[in-house]
Amino acid sequence: MANSLLTGISGLRGHQKMLEVIGNNLANVNTTAFKSARTLFSDLMYENHRGASSGTANVVGSINPIQVGTGSKVSSVDQNFQQGTLESTGQDLDVALEGNGFFVASNGQREVYTRNGAFTLDQDGYLEDSTTGFWIQRFGTVGEPDGDAPAFQVSGDRRIRIPFGASISGAVTQNISFSGRLGANATGPTSQLLQGAPLTVGNVAVTDPAATLINDLDSTESSYGSGDSLEISGQLNNGGQISGTFAVSNTTTVQDLMNFIQSKFGTDATVSFADSAIQVESTMTGPQKMSLNIGDTAGNTSGKSNDNFKGLFSVLEPGRDATVLNNTMGIFDERGAEHTLDYTFLKQADGTWTLTVEMDPTSGVVNDGVIEGIQFAADGSLAAITGTGDGDSNIEIQFANSNVARTINISLGTFGDVDGLAEIGSAAEAAYTNDGYGPGELESVEIDADGTLQGVASNGVKFSLAQLAVASFRNPDGLSSGGNNYYEQSLASGEPAISTALSGDRGAIRAEQLESSNVDLALEFTRLLVAQRGFSANARTITVTDEVLEELTNIIR
Repeated sequence: MANSLLTGISGLRGHQKMLEVIGNNLANVNTTAFKSARTLFSDLMYENHRGASSGTANVVGSINPIQVGTGSKVSSVDQNFQQGTLESTGQDLDVALEGNGFFVASNGQREVYTRNGAFTLDQDGYLEDSTTGFWIQRFGTVGEPDGDAPAFQVSGDRRIRIPFGASISGAVTQNISFSGRLGANATGPTSQLLQGAPLTVGNVAVTDPAATLINDLDSTESSYGSGDSLEISGQLNNGGQISGTFAVSNTTTVQDLMNFIQSKFGTDATVSFADSAIQVESTMTGPQKMSLNIGDTAGNTSGKSNDNFKGLFSVLEPGRDATVLNNTMGIFDERGAEHTLDYTFLKQADGTWTLTVEMDPTSGVVNDGVIEGIQFAADGSLAAITGTGDGDSNIEIQFANSNVARTINISLGTFGDVDGLAEIGSAAEAAYTNDGYGPGELESVEIDADGTLQGVASNGVKFSLAQLAVASFRNPDGLSSGGNNYYEQSLASGEPAISTALSGDRGAIRAEQLESSNVDLALEFTRLLVAQRGFSANARTITVTDEVLEELTNIIR
């Protein structure tokens, strides 16, 4: 009879533990990143009243054993590591793990693991769990001195230092990248071109002006002779006036007339013969005011031409300036001081572009400020940069406060692509970026999905501060709970494998979010009822056993 009492007591104990586990789950329903647990039972040893025996062929069958159990016990309390809901907090230093893994924290002697990412800074600027003072650990060498970006981490110290307000030194400009468009309708520079009427002899186009007499031209109505002349008038490309009287006789050629016109224009224009006509082309590019008019001198005794020869020369090409794009950019010297660089993109007559940069002499000297031969394909993509020497794809500047000339690489984009500068669209506009910056102060932190903490300075510069360490275990269910949302390594969990988020089976870091408890209230309340019924049933076993014992003692009365 005593056995049934002990059996009932074991059931009470087991269900009491189940109630404790459920109560702990409910108590932590709002605990950050809490992982719920469940209680599993197993039966205890059995009392054998009769052993099993095998049967005898054609005589008797086998006999089953008679065993009476002695109760139940709690076999295990399992952790449920399913993902909790992520809640946005808006706090820069709050992070959550979406997926597997644990943040690593240490007090210098003891290392623990947690899913709680509610971090703060201590008095020295180190990232910590303010509940316990444990420092959050980093992985790798991100943020350690490399001679380039700002560095605040110390080699060998796995803590993460975020010194808000710390000074960020400036950096010299070494690379400049351009993007934008130069315009598909961009044109190179052209000269103004004047042309007279086509000349013919017997309705045959003239090809050799030196062998063609003016009197033989179809446009000559009556032959010129001694004392006849032509009046030449017009305007130079700068607006200056020209005039002159050209004597014409029966031996004067068209070439003679061209030579006289050339003498009047001088170096301002070039006189030539093309398409059976006299042409005058300015030696300058861009819009100009050049003009030419030829007419018979009043009082000629015999010579006369019709309007096909004399008259105002027509404008074939008014002359255009090259398409130009100019602006300014800020670049930085070794001390982080900003200087202004003027840059100009100029379309050339051969269809290529030239980039020219200039600087105020008080800021420095441009030793090499030209990039030539910038070519674009038919689809507007960057095709080639053919300049060499001083025209290649870099510039050289010596700042006024430096004794060293600096070579700055210029990137115009990827050849065959429009990811940088492109000759597309109608408007011409360009933007630039450079890797130099002025001094500033660390203002805020942004955290990437791989756990990299990006420092943001007041000058707009972003740089990597450190990278959060994330641990994974072969058997996370084997971890020991240590309170304060911490887990510790155990013989069952195996050694921690520490690396970064998004590596191996580790999850992603979500910034400005925290993971909620994964306690399911509906499930826990249901389990609570089950535990209560189990406890009541086992209590009933003890009650009934007590009543039977009482009946037994009453027999002798």
